[in-house]
Amino acid sequence: MPEASHAVEPRRARVEIDLAALERNFRRLEARVAPARVLPVVKADAYGHGAVAVARRLAPLGAAGVAVALVEEGIELRRAGVREAILVLSPTPRGAEEALVEFELTPAISGADQLERIEAAGTRAGRRIPVHLKFDTGMTRLGLPPDAAAGLVDRLRRSPGLALAGLMSHLAEAEEPASPANDRQLAAFRELVERLPRDSGCALHLANSAGALQLPETRFDLVRCGLALYGIAPEGVAADLEPVMSLRAELVQVRDVEVGTRAGYGGRWTATRPTRVGVVPVGYADGYPWRAGESAEALLGGRRIRHAGAVSMDLMLFDLGPAGGEVGDSVTLLGRDGGEEIAAREIAGRAGTLVYEVLCHFGLRLPRRAVEGRPAAAGTATVAGAAPR
Repeated sequence: MPEASHAVEPRRARVEIDLAALERNFRRLEARVAPARVLPVVKADAYGHGAVAVARRLAPLGAAGVAVALVEEGIELRRAGVREAILVLSPTPRGAEEALVEFELTPAISGADQLERIEAAGTRAGRRIPVHLKFDTGMTRLGLPPDAAAGLVDRLRRSPGLALAGLMSHLAEAEEPASPANDRQLAAFRELVERLPRDSGCALHLANSAGALQLPETRFDLVRCGLALYGIAPEGVAADLEPVMSLRAELVQVRDVEVGTRAGYGGRWTATRPTRVGVVPVGYADGYPWRAGESAEALLGGRRIRHAGAVSMDLMLFDLGPAGGEVGDSVTLLGRDGGEEIAAREIAGRAGTLVYEVLCHFGLRLPRRAVEGRPAAAGTATVAGAAPR
């Protein structure tokens, strides 16, 4: 294949990850939950923020390792040089036991079959694999039965292939702190803890982000922080956290249109006044939710502009208003520009979905840039280098 004779023009859209804000969020969460330690959750590519970059930034700060969902996510971090403890939250699939040994991953065991397979792998390797036992205290999703706790703990004390490193469960309704389900789960977890030998030395953890911020009694030794780490607290909770992700794009085409001009698929938008419209190279293939299109807004020069019509696969069209705009101007689809901000929760609300989904989907094919501090516009960002994936 012949070499390119000219440089390829980079795409005029990108996700920016503010690693300085990430670090500040970690420090604030750390102070808030002390003496518990923060276990950053970096599954799903750190909720779309870039797992490798996030893990590398937080590792020197005293994080209690990192947590992923999948064995392959843990392998990616190991190959990228992450040496801290990596907890794999989801069940280890059949055939992946040897990878746990090879890459020194710590599985959360939530079923008897997993325990048997992982114990056999550790025994074959002549080493004891550290594991966390996950119990179902009311989520009714993953978890061992609580009445099996005493026997399992005793078994692990004698096992040649397993070592008990943690005991955990997961809150189902921590977003609703007044829910009686939280008290029931906390009581069930405390009963589990009471069955542990005093010298077990294992880490106890129950709280996710919402639990860590709203239910102090659920913190125990570790708190598994995901969404809060990336700057989004439960609604109504004052946590002094900063959004880490922004999405910015440049106008790639602008034109003036007259009253009555229809635009986009199905002509869903009609100009009600003479105005200027502009195109940005972001669409639902990049993770912007199609269902948010009818009411979506963005920022141009610190002011809000309305989306015009339906979100296309690769493009979005905005009514730039009387102030207009020019090709090359920066449009903020997520993040801050001047005194205005488009929050992930706002986009999720317009799309009728979860903020988690919005964050995880951005970046399907968008390049990421690591920045130190939140720039006002894409063209003025202080780029610290591309955030590793």
